[in-house]
Amino acid sequence: MSAEGKRGLDSTLDLAAQDETNMAEEVVFMKRILGFFLFVAIFALLVGCESRGSQPEVTKTDTPVSTPANISDKEVKDILNRLIPKALDMYGIFNGSGSFKVDVTKTIPHEAGYALVLDPNYKSVADLKKAVEDIFTKDIAQKVFYSRCLTPEKDRPLYKDYDGKLYVDTNNGGKGWATKYLIDTAKLKGQKYQVAEIELDTTVLDEPADKLIVKIENVNGKWLLASRLD
Repeated sequence: MSAEGKRGLDSTLDLAAQDETNMAEEVVFMKRILGFFLFVAIFALLVGCESRGSQPEVTKTDTPVSTPANISDKEVKDILNRLIPKALDMYGIFNGSGSFKVDVTKTIPHEAGYALVLDPNYKSVADLKKAVEDIFTKDIAQKVFYSRCLTPEKDRPLYKDYDGKLYVDTNNGGKGWATKYLIDTAKLKGQKYQVAEIELDTTVLDEPADKLIVKIENVNGKWLLASRLD
């Protein structure tokens, strides 16, 4: 082979080698590009899954407590006309044993004096509490009625449950009620938020007596007595 032919062959081989190198570099470059796009796709997929799996955080806001508008003297009288007669009945029930018919033949073993209460509305201590809390706030109910008459730890609570029924201590004779409440004289003294103060005249044994300040409280939209009457 002539020198010129040899140079031509070498040149051809050099070009082929250069082309092969260029192709190899292009392949590497394409792999890098594909790898980059693959990484982006996987990252986007993971973010999307996380977004679907997580729940949006809900911002909690305090529910505003509605404050009743100031009540009028007429409304005061209407409220007291509903509450005071019921309250006096409840005082009678808790002041002695004469409020219910009883069966003295049905007693609590080894606890002489207790007799079965015969009243369809009061078959348990829970029924008594429900009736009280329809008239008085729970704290007044506890102070005036439960602590004296329904506490199981007392030697002889006035009322107690036995075998799923209500019994009363018939040895507690009770007492009368000499005070009358002149609801027509009731006037609103003041109101703050859910509590209102009312002033009204009273009599004892039909004689004029001191004025009484009564508190009522709006509990879940219902006015209840928040002070005692005795």
